[in-house]
Amino acid sequence: MSDSLLQLEGFIELDRVRAVRWARKQLTLDNWAILDTETTGLYNAEIVEIAIISNTGEPLLNTLVKPTLTIPAKAASIHGITDDMVANAPTFPEIYPQIVEVCKSNQVLIYNAGFDMSILDYCCKLHNLPKLKFNLKCLMLIAAEWYGNWNKYHNSYTYPKLPNGNHRAIGDCLAGLQLIKRMALDTDELRV
Repeated sequence: MSDSLLQLEGFIELDRVRAVRWARKQLTLDNWAILDTETTGLYNAEIVEIAIISNTGEPLLNTLVKPTLTIPAKAASIHGITDDMVANAPTFPEIYPQIVEVCKSNQVLIYNAGFDMSILDYCCKLHNLPKLKFNLKCLMLIAAEWYGNWNKYHNSYTYPKLPNGNHRAIGDCLAGLQLIKRMALDTDELRV
């Protein structure tokens, strides 16, 4: 085995151990929450559902959200949320104070934080609301280190799909919590 391959394997293993130790420590803390959204699409999209759960899995916010536009069929085919379902749901400005309140004193974990934050930022801008600011951590990046699937071409980890996610906000939050627990059960001993 070449020295560069050994170095890469050692680097990957160190990241895995770091992810396991992070998960274990996270489970000892009580000031964090997991957030997930479902949207009208990928770009300049609006939230149609948002959930935030506590570190114990208790729902702190779990609601459909009425967007200003119709939900495209492609988006509805992924998450199953239709215009009829959101017809009487609160709007983003109506739930904004709840998001602020729940997230202000918690570290917020989001699986694929870049995406969800771009959607939250867009919704804030669309409704002339202050941009949301909170202590944020991307669970997908930590999971990528734990899985350790290195992409030589991109010189980075591949981003794993959320295991057991069901494309509903509460379900994906709970899947994120289960992933943290699963990571914490892994050995933190170096295997290389």
